[in-house]
Amino acid sequence: MPRGHHDRIGDILAAIADIRADTAGMNLAAFEKNPTVIRSVLYSIGVIGEAVKVVDSDFKAAHPEIPWRAIAGIRDRIVHEYFRTNTRRIWDVLQDDLDPLERALKVAIDDPPSL
Repeated sequence: MPRGHHDRIGDILAAIADIRADTAGMNLAAFEKNPTVIRSVLYSIGVIGEAVKVVDSDFKAAHPEIPWRAIAGIRDRIVHEYFRTNTRRIWDVLQDDLDPLERALKVAIDDPPSL
């Protein structure tokens, strides 16, 4: 049986928690100097992007406030152009985009379907 969108959203929320745990107490300079953490964060972003790609299209359509395509696009850039990954851009994603994404996903999964 395929995993439902709640499972995939759970995967995304778990990956966000992993990123937070791996970067706790870090600033940009510390992040840039730690290739192990960078790889871990890139992996977690990849997980987020893969999960986004398989979330049901009806669920995505019901929640257009979540930038589904942009999230998948970041995953694609990391996976296909890993040699050009800009750690500053990744850091900006962590600082600017994780909290709003997490909040929007929590609202989306708590939102009852329209009849």
